[in-house]
Amino acid sequence: MTMKSVLLGAAAGIAAIGAAQAADLPMTKGEAVEYVKVCSAFGEGFFYIPGTDTCLKIGGEIRAKYYAFGGTGYNRNDNRSAFDTQARVWFDARTETDWGLLRSYFQINADSNRLVGRGGGDGARNDFTIDKAFIQFGGLTAGYAHSFFGFYDNEYGDTLEGNYYAQTKTVNLLAYTAQFGGGFSATLALEDGRDHRVGSGPSTPVDINGTLYGYRDGGQQVPDVVAQLRWDQSWGSLAVQAAGHQSRSGTGYSVDTNDDGIADTDVVVRRSNKYGYAVGATGLIKIPAIDGWFVVEGQYADGALDYLGAGNTFVSQSDRFVNAAGRVDAGKGWSITGELGGRITPQLQAVLVGSYIDTTYDRYSDLGDLGIKEFTISGNLTYTIVKGLKVAGEVGYTHGKVDHRVVDPVPGHNDYDNWLAGMRITRQF
Repeated sequence: MTMKSVLLGAAAGIAAIGAAQAADLPMTKGEAVEYVKVCSAFGEGFFYIPGTDTCLKIGGEIRAKYYAFGGTGYNRNDNRSAFDTQARVWFDARTETDWGLLRSYFQINADSNRLVGRGGGDGARNDFTIDKAFIQFGGLTAGYAHSFFGFYDNEYGDTLEGNYYAQTKTVNLLAYTAQFGGGFSATLALEDGRDHRVGSGPSTPVDINGTLYGYRDGGQQVPDVVAQLRWDQSWGSLAVQAAGHQSRSGTGYSVDTNDDGIADTDVVVRRSNKYGYAVGATGLIKIPAIDGWFVVEGQYADGALDYLGAGNTFVSQSDRFVNAAGRVDAGKGWSITGELGGRITPQLQAVLVGSYIDTTYDRYSDLGDLGIKEFTISGNLTYTIVKGLKVAGEVGYTHGKVDHRVVDPVPGHNDYDNWLAGMRITRQF
């Protein structure tokens, strides 16, 4: 008992001393914790960046694709099946200001083996690309954004890998959109004309009396000018658009005429500075009964074939061709795309897309006009397994014809058929 009393007394003394010393220490409070707050002003997924009045949304998507290709025009060096996994990440930052909405948007895509057209992939591994990167302030849009010519590809274009012919380019631009009320808006944009060129290099030269004549693009002097008038209503939308495009030839170049890997023969490029144009219209009708839509977009172009989607054809094309006299000939034509989509059930969506393009170079040769006619149709079904996880299947078919193309042994009409079939698994968050 004596030992127990001693220990209890010592503990009490120590506690008393500690309490007395603690009374002499300054009192401190824990630092306030700043929690992330939800921003409901711009929809689901936005939150306030701590310490600011800017709302940010971060999203991502993984796409696993499996495709098979077939038809004419393939050889043993072409892939007849292809796998590709694509990752997408985007950042959308928005701030309300006294001058209107300030927004910046950035998206980057990464592919393991990027699919290109119906060729089964280009073999590029770990291919990173900027999908979009732009700033919006009030009606101003500046940066790398979708062209303002049309709106089908930007807002719809619901194929998986199936093709269609419309303006599909993301370009560097500077644009201003004015809102007039009642759903009317007008946009005027300056877009980089280099992003609207069709054809990636010098044309195949023609031999005239022992001299080779060809064409290659020169430097840009004037950017493309694009204008659009649009009307949006609860039942759908209507738009008309126009664009002007400069084609300017560059200097001559050399080609390898004896297939020894050395460029040994000069090609003459005649001076050319011409202006082309494109006009188009888009119509959208919403179908509430099936949560669906029907949209159609058509365009005509002369010397500005990119606005037709001419870069998407199975046979390559170019804005300019060299005719039998060695002169530069502008291509012209028209295209149209239609899409019907809706829900069969709340989880199952169906989409059908059809498209046609017709281009010509009417001074190509005395054989007749060089022309490419191509139509394509694609259909897909997408099933939502759970929120954010979808599986989709697609089939597509393309038929084309090249008129008056010189093919050994005699000039003729060249027809080709191609098909694709595949599936895509998508996880979005």
